[in-house]
Amino acid sequence: MSYSPRILQYFGSIETADGSAEAMLCIDDDRPHDFMFHLWGHGADPVGFLATPFADGEGAINVRPQTMFVRAANGSLYPDSAKTGDLDGFTANLRRTKAGFAGSWSHVDGRGGRVLLSEGPHGHELIAESCETWDQFKTWAVRARQSLDAVLFRGHGSNKFRLQTTLHRAGRTRLDRYCAEILPAFHAQVEAVLGLKLDMTDGRDYALVMGLAQHHGLPTPLLDWSESPYIAAFFAFSDALEYASARTDVTHVRVLSLARDFVDVSSPPTVVLEYATPYVACLAIPPRLNPRLQAQQGRFLVTNIADVQRWFGKAQKQVDESFLHAIDIPVECAREALEDLKFMGVTAATMFPGLDGVSRKLRHEMAFSRPPIRSAGLPAEAAAPLQPEHAAGTSGPDEKE
Repeated sequence: MSYSPRILQYFGSIETADGSAEAMLCIDDDRPHDFMFHLWGHGADPVGFLATPFADGEGAINVRPQTMFVRAANGSLYPDSAKTGDLDGFTANLRRTKAGFAGSWSHVDGRGGRVLLSEGPHGHELIAESCETWDQFKTWAVRARQSLDAVLFRGHGSNKFRLQTTLHRAGRTRLDRYCAEILPAFHAQVEAVLGLKLDMTDGRDYALVMGLAQHHGLPTPLLDWSESPYIAAFFAFSDALEYASARTDVTHVRVLSLARDFVDVSSPPTVVLEYATPYVACLAIPPRLNPRLQAQQGRFLVTNIADVQRWFGKAQKQVDESFLHAIDIPVECAREALEDLKFMGVTAATMFPGLDGVSRKLRHEMAFSRPPIRSAGLPAEAAAPLQPEHAAGTSGPDEKE
């Protein structure tokens, strides 16, 4: 009998012979029978192992490791068949707690230690500022740049939405599986559709494929951000407008900002998705073959953390510094905001180059009571060509002999 968890990611510790190692457990909603453990700490190289849980009928879960993962030179984890044999003889017995799992692991040679995992990461919740008008938001945008040193912005169609990637919202937390199964399939289709050869060992091509996946609806571990607070506000209000009938309880949209200090330190020269430890990083994606990215002044964060909003809270608490901020704007400001943004040149047509963007722009205008500006008149028809009787050298009816 397999075990179906309610939470898909846990953090905690596992005792080892060298001390207590930090641990992260990742589970996919459609694969509850696979537990992917990440372990790191005490100067040892991070490792991972894939394990199968079995309920024993008495409320306990027996976990047996199946595959060992080791860290590659670029920091990612990959399965190592040579080391998988080192897992023989290990087992763990876990019990469900209010916070997560607690129990112990053991080996046939008598070794053992405690296991403690809880939902997390734990941290302070984000407290957003609030404004009453669109003009107040524009004042905040200036202050965000000048006082908060904000350089990236993101819009949410509801202030109740969590900061979470589409992959994690889809019930997936195992990036090892995502990189082994989903990305190769998408990569093959991109090459077929675009008629291009893309090398996934080249960081630029890899990033290009990731950006196309994000902007064409495939769940990814990426979060869209923009260098413009007004573009972020556009996405917040347009999302709220388009889903208004299904979200009758939404009262405010939200715009989030990230400070330069965080962006600078989280921008390594290379990024891998299936990293061994929890991370949030800036990912450089070129706008090649992706006009939306350039139009939206887009930037990306990539993460293997399901509840990245709580991770930000923990990180800010550890350094005693705030780098993630947010402001809530009444949803009733949508009409004024979108009309003002149109005046600035920010519309669906400019954010989504092509007919889809034009249609979306007109759909926004249809939602407002004020009609769009009437189309300009066409030029008058050109004068009719001379008839044969008016041609040069002939006598017309009114001409005198």
